[in-house]
Amino acid sequence: MTGFAARLRKATMVEHRDAETRSFIARLMGGEVSRAGFAALTSQYLFVYRELEAAAIAMADSPAAAVFADQALTRVPALEADLAHLYGPDWESTVTPVDATRRYAERLREFCYTSPAHFIAHHYVRYLGDLSGGQMVGRKVSGIYRLDGPGTAFYHFDQIVDPKAYKTAYRERLDALELPADQLDVLVAEAQLAFQLNAAVFQDLGSAFPEDLAAAAA
Repeated sequence: MTGFAARLRKATMVEHRDAETRSFIARLMGGEVSRAGFAALTSQYLFVYRELEAAAIAMADSPAAAVFADQALTRVPALEADLAHLYGPDWESTVTPVDATRRYAERLREFCYTSPAHFIAHHYVRYLGDLSGGQMVGRKVSGIYRLDGPGTAFYHFDQIVDPKAYKTAYRERLDALELPADQLDVLVAEAQLAFQLNAAVFQDLGSAFPEDLAAAAA
């Protein structure tokens, strides 16, 4: 029998691929997005993770969700440090969410503080992605923008020694989920939506930073 983790992965393959191949991310990986564009991407993540990590605290008493709310995954302090490096000490008065990020954060705020299925869906999309393709992105942008640590701390999980083993254990927790069938369906649908919300953020950033031949250091 196929486990739930495999079902979730298969059900989100199309949305995942669409988010990964948005032109902004493709240009970022090709060194064709300005440093300002990379900084803007980092700032958008902060608005998302602040909501998701606040929701993790709210989910601490949920039998289904609490096992996923691991402090080793926490990204907000790293993002804040990155933004201080990229923008300077007044970064918090500088960064603003694009419309798609605002919608993304509103979705998290509306559902993830009270619904284990919604919380786990968004948690899966963000953190398992960070431990997978996110690691490759981190290595790539570190070279492109000449950032060795400060500015790319978001991509480093100092408390996770073996990301591969962690991901295996994470998928085992998904397979062991004790949620009613209808809530598992909700989780799958919400994970699909989460990838779409991510893709919309990339779309907005692509419109804000449309230059195709931008120097990464600019």
